[in-house]
Amino acid sequence: MNTPSLESALARLPHARICVINGSASFTAEALLNKARALRSQWSNLRGARVSLCGLPPLELVITLIALDGHAAQILLLPPSLDRATCDDLNSQASTSFVLAPNNRYPQEFDVAQKAVNDPITTKWVLATSGTTGKPKLIEHQLATLTRTVRSDFDRGAEFVWGLLYDPNRFAGLQVVLQALFSGSTLVIPAQIQFDAQIEAILAEPVNALSATPSLWRKLLMDGRIFNLPLRQLTLGGEIADQSILDALKSRFPKARVIHIYASTEAGSGFAVQDGMAGFPKSWLNDESRSPGLRISDSQHLLIKPPLIPEGPEIRARLDSSGYLDTQDLVRIDKDRVLFVGRASGAINVGGNKVNPETLENYLRSIDGVVDARVFAKKSSMMGQLVAVEIVPELKLDTKSLRLHIMKCCKQDLESWEIPAFVTFTSTLKENAAGKRERISS
Repeated sequence: MNTPSLESALARLPHARICVINGSASFTAEALLNKARALRSQWSNLRGARVSLCGLPPLELVITLIALDGHAAQILLLPPSLDRATCDDLNSQASTSFVLAPNNRYPQEFDVAQKAVNDPITTKWVLATSGTTGKPKLIEHQLATLTRTVRSDFDRGAEFVWGLLYDPNRFAGLQVVLQALFSGSTLVIPAQIQFDAQIEAILAEPVNALSATPSLWRKLLMDGRIFNLPLRQLTLGGEIADQSILDALKSRFPKARVIHIYASTEAGSGFAVQDGMAGFPKSWLNDESRSPGLRISDSQHLLIKPPLIPEGPEIRARLDSSGYLDTQDLVRIDKDRVLFVGRASGAINVGGNKVNPETLENYLRSIDGVVDARVFAKKSSMMGQLVAVEIVPELKLDTKSLRLHIMKCCKQDLESWEIPAFVTFTSTLKENAAGKRERISS
């Protein structure tokens, strides 16, 4: 697959087309190219280097990526939410030779094996997993694996204005950036990452396409301000898209196309489901005519075989002899659908019994009076772990009565080990920097 560089993709656009809006500043394709080329001319010593981008602001990151793709041998993207020790460890794992950070752009010179000016370079893109259940892992991509499902229809792309709600240092945010740049859409980048600043930024422009995790979509629906946007495309990814959130989005935006995408840092871009139903059709399993190939392992893990696959030891350890990647996502078959259950590594172990947080959250949201829920583990000297939940109640409900109602429902419907041992109430649930619910035990 011959994938153009970011620079060549932008060069094919009409030079006056607005590609990025950041606060009050707008950048045409020509302006982005000029800024990127100016940076590259300053960074001749980075040709063939292994470069780490540590917590760059989104606009600066986009321009830097355009400058370094096809110039650096490797780009490691590290989100600003990572602590210094984790960044140092990941830089060591990736054999980084040069670090670019907001306040430390030129820390030292490195001995880099220079590439001749005319030698082509296929840049390796290295991304960190979200680390919701442990330490982040590094996954090696090329631009071809990152853009496998990206459409490059400039006429169609010109119809969309994307709002960036994800951190572009992570896989999901990078997908939004690449989709916009490769298709010629406008990308609205909020000047700040705080939720209110993001909302204000996308409300200031005619944003009609948004991508977010189901957790973030629930937060957006509760907030209500996005109801004023002329949304035409809604994309969900990064977490299980259950039927309740799909129905809520379709009800609120009946004219919009609602798509939930299976993709991950490890598997790359997988597949999209557009029929408005949770999971995906059972008929997609073991269908050799479909791409990517899909199977279920004996341990009920989803296996995927995309035509292009990331690289590195983490990926090689998960591949079987037929080239299928173990996604480590648990699934189950329900009639003619394959439904996602949760991460195999994210189950809560209550005295040897496994509880899937996502499944329990879905159940809790079905209880009258519960708007949203977060399930996580608390350590227990007796049981190993216990189930804890945070509940967002409907406004003005008496939480004491709601607690009794929740526990009554749980005792009727759940196994004893699934019943929450701790229930607390909150007005809003926090997502991590990847827009997902944290699953790390407390």
